[in-house]
Amino acid sequence: MTEPTIATPSELAPRVRAGAWLTLASGLAGLFVSAWLVRLKFGADHLCDASGCPGGDDGPACAEALASGWSQVLGLPLAIWSIGHVFTTMWLAVAVLRRRGPLAEVAARGLLGLGVFGFAVSLALGVHAFTSFAHMCPLCVGLYATYTVALVGALLVRGAAPTCPEGHAKVGAVRAALVWALTTGGLALAYQLAARSVTCPPPPPDPPPVTLAATVDDPRLAVMLFVDPTCPLCRRELHFLQQSLPRLRAHGAELWVYMFPRAVCDERYLPSHEFVDGDGKPQTHGDARSNNACLAALAALCVERLAPGRGLDGLAALFDLQDTEAPRFTTDKVERALGDVADVLGPGGRLRTCIDGEDAAATLAAQQRYLLAWVKARGGRVGVPQAFVVPIEAGELRLGEAMPATSAGKILKLVEAPAAE
Repeated sequence: MTEPTIATPSELAPRVRAGAWLTLASGLAGLFVSAWLVRLKFGADHLCDASGCPGGDDGPACAEALASGWSQVLGLPLAIWSIGHVFTTMWLAVAVLRRRGPLAEVAARGLLGLGVFGFAVSLALGVHAFTSFAHMCPLCVGLYATYTVALVGALLVRGAAPTCPEGHAKVGAVRAALVWALTTGGLALAYQLAARSVTCPPPPPDPPPVTLAATVDDPRLAVMLFVDPTCPLCRRELHFLQQSLPRLRAHGAELWVYMFPRAVCDERYLPSHEFVDGDGKPQTHGDARSNNACLAALAALCVERLAPGRGLDGLAALFDLQDTEAPRFTTDKVERALGDVADVLGPGGRLRTCIDGEDAAATLAAQQRYLLAWVKARGGRVGVPQAFVVPIEAGELRLGEAMPATSAGKILKLVEAPAAE
């Protein structure tokens, strides 16, 4: 039986050749971006590295995308499914250029179907990111662009199908499906095996004193959450966790919130030369510096000190100041916002005295230093929100068994997992 052919090389339309090569080029770019996103997601979920992709002075621009529930499907990073999709389109593009074999019979139609599907998914994800995130992830935007180019290539290739013996189209479809299944399945298996074989670097001992907490009787787990008052994702995740406190308490989990403004707050307690990662690079953030994140963090600590039991409510009120004009946090704005939480926190001098006091500054520096030590141990950069679910046995934290999480959804999964029972 002879193999079907599209045409001789001289008869292959320039439009078809251009479309196939365009699909291949976009596929190579898509493979690179998808692989990098898998790496970032793996680090965030399994290596205690929530640094995300760097965004210059504005900090990690992909942290929200990596922490989103939309970043994975069936427990696997969305980027793994993307690699399977992109690799299959590249394989079909090669079949178009080769112009023979059963795969060539379905290549044009397969490229068009995959192109439309990829573009539709990219459009949905892009709209969600634009309407939900404070920053668009540049890697994600790049991936959306590659899918758009792949659709253009598929439209150019449209109609380039050979005349082949009956049954070859079915064989070609099966081969295309097999390429996708082997690629995606192999990557999924490798990812799961890698996830089981790695552990976070052990955290430093002696965590700082808990200032903001939602406690339970006889706790079995502690959720240690580090947030920056200028971080929009921190605001969203803390709000979700506060709404989920009944679920946490039902599983014996306490919520401990630590402040980590990404700025040097007091040189006396944490000098700027220590506010660096393992490579000596500063861990500061442009928004944190320009919007007085240190002031907000100190105010959050003082809420609990001056109005015991209202610390988390005070932090939520401070997060709401993210909706105000820059600078987000000023003394007057903070006092007005916290005055609605408790009368004692409004104008009158007590809050200002606490913020300017040495105790609050020392407490904040201790909390910042703790996460910095964790970051230096893993060799990454600071990313917030960052959380660790830590077992408690006989009243003692089992820090060596700490499980990292970068989103409220992941925290709840760890808390409610059978292994946590």
